[in-house]
Amino acid sequence: MVSFLSRKSGMKTMTYTFGIEIETSGASIPAITRAFRDAEIRGCDIKPDGTPSVDAEIVLPPLAACDFAFDYIKKICSALDSVGADVNTKCGLHVHIGNAPLNDSTHAVRFCGDSIQARATTGRYITGAYAEPMDFVAVKDILHRYTRQQSTIDTMFPRSRTNNRYCSPLSLSRINAATTIRELTFGKFTSVNLETWSRGTIEFRQASGTIEADKIINWVEFLLNLVDHTNTARVEGGTRTIVTDTPEQPFRRGARVGVQYTMMRSDGGATTQEIMDATGCSEQRVRAAVSEIRNRIGDAGVVTGTQQSNGASYGDGTAHTSYTVLFAFETTTDGATLLPEHRIGNPSIWAGLDDYKFEWWHDRIATLAR
Repeated sequence: MVSFLSRKSGMKTMTYTFGIEIETSGASIPAITRAFRDAEIRGCDIKPDGTPSVDAEIVLPPLAACDFAFDYIKKICSALDSVGADVNTKCGLHVHIGNAPLNDSTHAVRFCGDSIQARATTGRYITGAYAEPMDFVAVKDILHRYTRQQSTIDTMFPRSRTNNRYCSPLSLSRINAATTIRELTFGKFTSVNLETWSRGTIEFRQASGTIEADKIINWVEFLLNLVDHTNTARVEGGTRTIVTDTPEQPFRRGARVGVQYTMMRSDGGATTQEIMDATGCSEQRVRAAVSEIRNRIGDAGVVTGTQQSNGASYGDGTAHTSYTVLFAFETTTDGATLLPEHRIGNPSIWAGLDDYKFEWWHDRIATLAR
């Protein structure tokens, strides 16, 4: 297996962490606990799940993708198999992807060791190893890409995981309309659950239960690639300049505000007096229409010329004030934005995935279809 380590976004390396919840049947919690102790597996929480026909849930500590982490998963699966643990259609595999990458000074292998040690000795998760959480724009893109190809993802798992009430599909229209993380949170029992966001993760719930390490690892790496591709190939962070063209006419042309807009959106704009003459409006109503225009096209799209800049003096009257609607204007924004169309990466869920994993998944899809 080719290990997924990290990618570079500009000059910054981004390594996202993951956690796994394995639901099993056929083996008791005491039996699994003994098997883990005998195999010297530390850091896992073995507990009841509460779902009928699910006998145990094994919660792994947060890990970062590396051979150390994957060997740890293989060891866990081997121990589960040794005591007769199995899965049924009620069992799921839930993967949590960290909503923030590791900081530049934290190495994946070291993080895994420290994370396992912390869970084993204190029952807590390590802190201080993470950079800033990913931006809302990135999260929205991840959910959009997943849901856009929901029917493809359905073929990657047994039919019991399609339209399952514990991992119901998301609404693409609601994702598109969302403007906050809260509006992207559609409940715990959804294919992608953001109720865990405040605890630092995005939970992917659709995978079927398994104790086969290759299935677990390939799903983890698929999800890490999904997140990584959005953050490195589709989203741009930091402060950037956005150029916005103003519309030729956003109002009815014959309406007074439409006439005023046309006058303002001309070389040199128009003075208050010129607008008053053309529309029959009072000075106060002209100013009110300017506010309406600002609200429609953006405050930065309207420039006010003072009396003095128009060759008048204080005391000559505010009718000498002028207003200009720019043909285009620039604004700066902080935080992430989607890259422009000519630079943005492919939205496909397969984009960025290496050939080995792509082939593995398509073999899996073909097997399930038979």
